[in-house]
Amino acid sequence: VEIVLKQIERQKCQVMIASHNEFTIQYVVERMRQSGICPANGGIFFGQLLGMCDQVTYLLGAGGYCSYKYVPYGPIEAVLPYLSRRAYENKGMLKGSQKEIELLKGELKRRRWSVFSTAN
Repeated sequence: VEIVLKQIERQKCQVMIASHNEFTIQYVVERMRQSGICPANGGIFFGQLLGMCDQVTYLLGAGGYCSYKYVPYGPIEAVLPYLSRRAYENKGMLKGSQKEIELLKGELKRRRWSVFSTAN
């Protein structure tokens, strides 16, 4: 990451941080801040598999970072082993799933109350 950040600072490359690891993403975001790399067009993009670590992707997008979701496609016999490997590699994400459920509940509650408060 450090080598790539130096090249990005010199505007010599761009990189996609394709990680579901929140700590890795936090590290890169902090290093971007320290290096003065602009989130919106600084040459660093973030990507996660759709349905995995969605709360992180949405927070990145809301913070002005370039964040993407990708969807694997193809014959089921080709896609299923890939998705199985991603799920196995990201076993710790199950904790994130519970976190995401709580965040979604909070957002639904917030939206429900905002509808009622604007109706008056």
